[in-house]
Amino acid sequence: MESTIHVVFCSDGNYIEYLATSLASVYHNNLTNNVHFHVFSYDVSEDQLDKVRSQAGNISVYKIEDADLEKYDGQSSLAHINKSTYIRLLVPRLLPEDVTRFVYLDVDTLCFSSLAALSAVDIDNTVCAVVTDNSQEINRKNSQRIGMTDARYFNAGFLYINRRAWLAHDVERKTQDILRERKGQLKYLDQDALNIVLENNVVFIDKKWNLLYTLLNDEQRQDFIYHPESVPVIMHFTGGRKPWYREHRGTGQHLYLFYRNFTAWRDAPLRSYSGRMRATDYRVYARDAFKKGQVLEGLRYYAGYIRKKLAK
Repeated sequence: MESTIHVVFCSDGNYIEYLATSLASVYHNNLTNNVHFHVFSYDVSEDQLDKVRSQAGNISVYKIEDADLEKYDGQSSLAHINKSTYIRLLVPRLLPEDVTRFVYLDVDTLCFSSLAALSAVDIDNTVCAVVTDNSQEINRKNSQRIGMTDARYFNAGFLYINRRAWLAHDVERKTQDILRERKGQLKYLDQDALNIVLENNVVFIDKKWNLLYTLLNDEQRQDFIYHPESVPVIMHFTGGRKPWYREHRGTGQHLYLFYRNFTAWRDAPLRSYSGRMRATDYRVYARDAFKKGQVLEGLRYYAGYIRKKLAK
């Protein structure tokens, strides 16, 4: 890895606050490293971008035009995914020429340790380093679902990319072709497409580089930060229930709010998840409330669960 650690984030105006928080977590856990942040923005106001520029760190901001993303309109049916997620496909082509290696991170991540150890990961002869997405069985099923022969399926929220290899492998065009040809068939959209395109062209590394919050049980979610051996370098808050929603109480939200305190959004109220809640969400929140002895709140969430189930 070159002496500068290049870290890339991508976002639209709806997620820029979360990007800023994730960026702050990387910055404050890499104070002894030379980190250059590259923020690729789509439909973000200058006021919001100025807020990002104002926080600590070496930050470069790039604007993505409508024409670059219009081909991805209508791809996603998942409520917590929008077309700004596809910006990561464009990044290797748009970065400055002197960037040869970089780390891509989704905005729903928090960093708890130095990224310097990535220098020991050899990606000279591959496109990128990745982390498996889920349990071995679920990864096997996802691989089969999209027609892969390798049973390992990776999560695209963390990518340590060899830029020249990415460009030489023509990943952007190949991924776009698959998204177009298999529209409506891919459950996880560009993540599925990237797994297909990059099969046999990635190196798998330890889960500590992209630990999925949804893989932890309730006790682990509350206690992981207190046990050094269980603290990942990157925690990825996968799924719809993000720590920035006020209903998502607990350790994850406390850590999110801690790093948000270093951004211009430190005083902004948390948003509510109520408008996005599915039956499973109501059930999860009801269970958590009952476990904490919050009977009335648990009943309220359980009533929401019943309403959603009956409405189907």
